[in-house]
Amino acid sequence: MNVENILDNIATSVIITNKYMEIVHVNASGENFLRNSKEKLLNKKINDIFAKKNNLIINQIYDAIALGQSSISRDMDISLKSKIKHIVDCNVQAIYIDKEKHVLLEILQNQRHKSIEKNARFNDRNNATQMITRSIAHEIKNPLGGIRGAAQLLDSEIKRNQKEYTEIIINEVDRLKNYIDRMLGPSELPELNDTNIHLLIERVLKLLKTDQDKETTFVRDYDPSIPEVKIDNDMIIQALLNILKNAQEATVEGGTVLIKTRVERNYTISSIRYNLVAMIDIIDDGIGISPDIKSKLFLPLVTNKPKGSGLGLSISQKLVSLNNGIIVYEDDDARTIFKIILPIENY
Repeated sequence: MNVENILDNIATSVIITNKYMEIVHVNASGENFLRNSKEKLLNKKINDIFAKKNNLIINQIYDAIALGQSSISRDMDISLKSKIKHIVDCNVQAIYIDKEKHVLLEILQNQRHKSIEKNARFNDRNNATQMITRSIAHEIKNPLGGIRGAAQLLDSEIKRNQKEYTEIIINEVDRLKNYIDRMLGPSELPELNDTNIHLLIERVLKLLKTDQDKETTFVRDYDPSIPEVKIDNDMIIQALLNILKNAQEATVEGGTVLIKTRVERNYTISSIRYNLVAMIDIIDDGIGISPDIKSKLFLPLVTNKPKGSGLGLSISQKLVSLNNGIIVYEDDDARTIFKIILPIENY
């Protein structure tokens, strides 16, 4: 494996310039960070990629070229010409390639790093919660079976005008059992197939269109270059349906729900690094999520809907997890954003 291959397999964005500040190399993470391909970035002046040419990173590069000085800057707000903003740590140092001075930039996106750590913490907590929930559910289901059996025996012994009471007992036991089964989530293994995620999204949007009680505008922003994803179609359809329906219900009459698809490189899900993932962003401009439940959104029985069961997001997370993916909620002052992230390629 040569040096370029090694650099392409690390999560940190690496950019190398010559002494004239022209980009001579950028790794895969750097391409993703700059939202541009290596071919278009090579030989481009690095200060041309920033919205403001006078920024701390450029000053660090000047010092590295002129003085051979290494420097580290932390928690910097930077804006790219592509109008994308990042909070980053940046390590800049002078290096020599074939006896010529070059500058090496290592850029770590803080928000993304924190998101990966948050996802890992969530998975640990969610696994523990599921174990507790499963244990409690089994303890409840066992006596329910006995109650139902006793009610059936009683039904054969009593008079016809009293049977409505045993029917109530049997129906309520069945309702509770179904509720517990939903709380536990799916038990079957996924049947993975290569699938175009846009076809699945369109299928779900058709389902929502036939079952909506208010006018909602669904805006599509698809990346047609996303390759097929190996998933269980029924599971991902159900997860999409739950989240899109939540978004639709959260909007006011005439509100907007944006569905955006993109690919992301070098993404970590449950401690596994994936070379490429598909991201489905579901963004609504509705009422938002109550601050007191944001940290426990994906736990069972958590909801801010007056008539909600609190199982939709929990089940959706379980379904996506069975497909090796994850659902992430992001804070935004004006919008609610859920990201369904599904792996395409892993190392």
